[in-house]
Amino acid sequence: MLQFGEFLPDQSDYTNVGATDAKNCIPLTNKSYAPLRDLSPVIDALTNRIQGAVSMQESDGTQHTFCGDNQNLFLLGSSAFAEISKSTNAYTCATDDHWDFVQYGDRAIAVNGHTDAPQSFVMGTSSDFADLGGSPPQAKHCGVVGEFVMFGNIDDATDGVVPNRVHWCAINDPTDWPTIGSSDAAQKQSDRQDLKSGLSVQAIIGAVGGADGAIFMRNSVFRVSYVGAPLVFEFKEVERGRGTIASQSVVNVGAFAFYLAEQGFFVFNGSTSQAIGNQKVDKFFFADLDFNFIHRITAAQDPVNKLVYWSYPGADNIDGRPNKVIIYNWEIGRWSYGEITADLIFTDTSPGYTMDNIDGFGNIDAIDTTFDDRFWVGGLSSLSAFNSAHRLSTFTGSALATTLTTTEFGGMELFSKPNERLYVNGVRPYVDGGTITVELDYRDSPSGSVTTDGPNSVDANGTAHFTRSCRYARATIKVAAGGTWTHAQGVDLDVSEDGTS
Repeated sequence: MLQFGEFLPDQSDYTNVGATDAKNCIPLTNKSYAPLRDLSPVIDALTNRIQGAVSMQESDGTQHTFCGDNQNLFLLGSSAFAEISKSTNAYTCATDDHWDFVQYGDRAIAVNGHTDAPQSFVMGTSSDFADLGGSPPQAKHCGVVGEFVMFGNIDDATDGVVPNRVHWCAINDPTDWPTIGSSDAAQKQSDRQDLKSGLSVQAIIGAVGGADGAIFMRNSVFRVSYVGAPLVFEFKEVERGRGTIASQSVVNVGAFAFYLAEQGFFVFNGSTSQAIGNQKVDKFFFADLDFNFIHRITAAQDPVNKLVYWSYPGADNIDGRPNKVIIYNWEIGRWSYGEITADLIFTDTSPGYTMDNIDGFGNIDAIDTTFDDRFWVGGLSSLSAFNSAHRLSTFTGSALATTLTTTEFGGMELFSKPNERLYVNGVRPYVDGGTITVELDYRDSPSGSVTTDGPNSVDANGTAHFTRSCRYARATIKVAAGGTWTHAQGVDLDVSEDGTS
């Protein structure tokens, strides 16, 4: 069997030892791909494009899902989102900004840039968001570092907009922001820091690796360590010349943070970064990315399948809406990609539903998401999205149309005879279901143009038949949308020697 190898689009077709295409699938194991499933909506649509979403757990175990658009903040109820803004159409979240959320105890805190005051909602107590107490500065980004809430890319009353500044609250009290330089601030360890390199703050991540936190700048990464008064924090630049170009591309998975830099995809362990896309998918990704809408990239983890997804606007997007995903399996180090259109993606945790409260979703027969999905089980995390209609959705719809292409093979690979002509009689895909067709791409020299035979359907024995003489060939397997299958592993080749040149 010729296995579908690792997806390596940045490698030459002729020397590529992996799969030259892996579209609308996920790298499930070292030996197989599984289908990428379409979005399945579960909640009625909101009105506007969603510009931030998060799932939080209250101390009593209750799950809460928040989201925000350009004007309002919402909380998911038993079957719909309810507006919980401080007042109707209370906010002005700019088109190029987003809602950044962080949890401190039972308090949800949200910032959206330099137009609105930071917002606060106490889970289990509040009915609506309100301005965060203590007169904190406006900020684009927020995070929890140790016992502090930290804001980044600041607009304060004294200095105006300072993109490279971080500012943190009093210890153990996110509603207390003493005047900088005062004895009160010193006593409560509240302060600020202007980071001298890296340009603007892009993301603040808590508890990564052995560090208390990390600050991702546009062009550097700082490790943050709590040292106590009077300094409070040590900021050590551990990456210079490399940060993140997309603030929402940073996703924390356990002790690691995955992110997109100008140089490609990386993983940060609290001290150093390691390239994960170099010579694999970086060039492929950047060739497709619409840089005009890089600020709309979002990232999230799929904890079930050990995947990180980046949703991004491809070159063929409409109005800047993300329409592609690139997918990384952090356990086996393999990639794939797909076509999913969504406002954003995030990791959601369902509050759980019973037959009593599921009635709020309307006619049971009209609910798209199957009832064995994790969405209906309280406390289980899964990858979710807001689709193009601004509906909360899960990745549990029908299987998308999948394309997998083998490495190119020739006489040297099959018969240890360079320049040997092949006679391809048939290709038998190892896919455990679905409607399958096979295309044969072939050429007579490494520099020659590629010609395609097919697509040919498989017969009752699972073989697609060909009658092709060539020197080099590769097989493209296409599984139709909507089929039922779980693993695609590779192909069997019915190939013989066809003489020598």
